Amino acid sequence: MNRITVSSPSNIALIKYWGMRDEQLTLPNNISLSMTLSQCVSLCTLAPLHSGTPDEILWRTREGTLVPANASLRFGIEYHLGQLRQHFDHWQPLRIATSNSFPTGAGIASSASGFSALAMAFALQCDQDCDAARISELARLSGSGSATRSAFGGFVQWPGDARQLAGPAQPFAPAQHWPLCDLIAVVDARHKKVSSRQGHHLAASSPFYRTRLDLLPDRLNTVRQAILNRDFTALANAVECEAVEMHMIAMTSQPPVFYWQPTTLALLERVRQLRGEGLQVCTTMDAGPNVHVICTAQHRSQVFAALRSLPGVVRWIFDQAGDGPRRLEHHLF
Repeated sequence: MNRITVSSPSNIALIKYWGMRDEQLTLPNNISLSMTLSQCVSLCTLAPLHSGTPDEILWRTREGTLVPANASLRFGIEYHLGQLRQHFDHWQPLRIATSNSFPTGAGIASSASGFSALAMAFALQCDQDCDAARISELARLSGSGSATRSAFGGFVQWPGDARQLAGPAQPFAPAQHWPLCDLIAVVDARHKKVSSRQGHHLAASSPFYRTRLDLLPDRLNTVRQAILNRDFTALANAVECEAVEMHMIAMTSQPPVFYWQPTTLALLERVRQLRGEGLQVCTTMDAGPNVHVICTAQHRSQVFAALRSLPGVVRWIFDQAGDGPRRLEHHLF
């Protein structure tokens, strides 16, 4: 069996994209900037089937069992698969299995890792040895903007060129430039009730959305300079403001979307206290209740010691800045 397996990372947006200019083409209203992770990854294995047979789409559980994908996962993969087939004019039926090392659909960007993995695996199946920029463009065909950023490691900007909204992401700085740590506090591992795509659709209904877009260019520049200079204070202030503001837009959309839970707020408050005590630590969240606690390697142990007993956290994931997708020699089936 000619199997191809790809591992692709999730990422955490430091400057968010929230709201789309064109939902069909996945064109954002603003530039986003993210940090690629190393431990939160999706695996995708695919292999050709005989012509005339239906695709087989499977999910590998945490126990290692392959089961048919649920309706939501199957819909997303089938849509992306259709876009990729049309792009490459390659219509071979496929057996596809996927898995995540972290909670799915809970606001930790499983779509980013999953669809970028599928994009690279499909390109390899078509004998196309695509570079990261090409994988970024192929990942965007899924409808997940965050997937475009997972094609690269380190700190990544999408779109790479503000004049080309349909263009790929571009790397801004490698992971080794500033190997920040990400302690992910899983507050709720369940699939969130309001998807990111629904949130994007509602964003422009917030009366504060236009103001946010006006403020973003300066904040993007602040975060870029903070990364280049390894200035944690500047990064922390901008990143926390950005996360709160994105959720404010969600909360003031029509109808409003509330992702936060009480433990989310408790984590935000405790981390601000720790920063006030001199630790290099800050928080950010994507569209979900779970909190990314960003800190320097120097202060990681102290930060975790102060947070580990906080009630309401069901699981901690220890992650850090990492590299982009890669092909593997072991497979899911």
